[in-house]
Amino acid sequence: MSVILTALKLPRSTYYHWKKHQPSLHECTYSKLKRQIRLIWQNNYKAYGYPRITLALKSLGIKIGPKRVFRLMREMKIHSLMNRRFKKPGTHVDYSQRPNFIKRHPKASVWRTDITYLELRPGTWVYLSSVYEPRAHRVLAFKVSRQMDAKLVVKTLNQALENFKKPVFIHSDMGSQYTSNEVETLLERHQIVHSYSKQGYPYDNSQIQSFHSLLKREFVFQTHFQVMKIWSLEHQLILTGSTQRELELLSNKRCTKYWLRSI
Repeated sequence: MSVILTALKLPRSTYYHWKKHQPSLHECTYSKLKRQIRLIWQNNYKAYGYPRITLALKSLGIKIGPKRVFRLMREMKIHSLMNRRFKKPGTHVDYSQRPNFIKRHPKASVWRTDITYLELRPGTWVYLSSVYEPRAHRVLAFKVSRQMDAKLVVKTLNQALENFKKPVFIHSDMGSQYTSNEVETLLERHQIVHSYSKQGYPYDNSQIQSFHSLLKREFVFQTHFQVMKIWSLEHQLILTGSTQRELELLSNKRCTKYWLRSI
């Protein structure tokens, strides 16, 4: 040992101090925090930055500020991984503007529905149709298809109507799938009023569009899909109340919790 210390030009007292060192309470606390931060980061597709990790820690009863979380993440050299955006295929609307009823009835029960594009591989697209309940901050139903047509919308709405009490209004954009006879007939049969967003103005349906955007950036873009069958993708996008993975989505200045289970 003396030879090694001499070669390293270290005094013997330094060696014994290191050997007998016991981590302080401060060091133990930081070490535990770092493990918890890394676990939350890894369990959420490495998409969480320091603001959401701070919220996750607070939900566990840990009082900590965002600046400290930021500093600890920087020490661990981890950060939020947000993947690229892609240019989605364009759509065109040939219909006159239809009424937006929910603006005049802000307290009425309403479901919001939308279709988004998912690029699983370069040049390979599928379409995710969802029904969202804004008061409960919950996705009630969803379907995935290779075709973006009225049948996809009808299947999604039927799934929601089979499991939940019907709303007064259903709100959507002016896409041809939602203005189709099939969708209008379904809503008339259930006596549900159809409300529409203004053409070229996506903010009327911003809540479900925000969910789709975060779902893609924090899950789809982070996942390599090995099987291209639609049923397999649907099993990988199960949204349920009995969770194994928590995905916190920040919407309308609130922390809205969704449950994402990847099989």
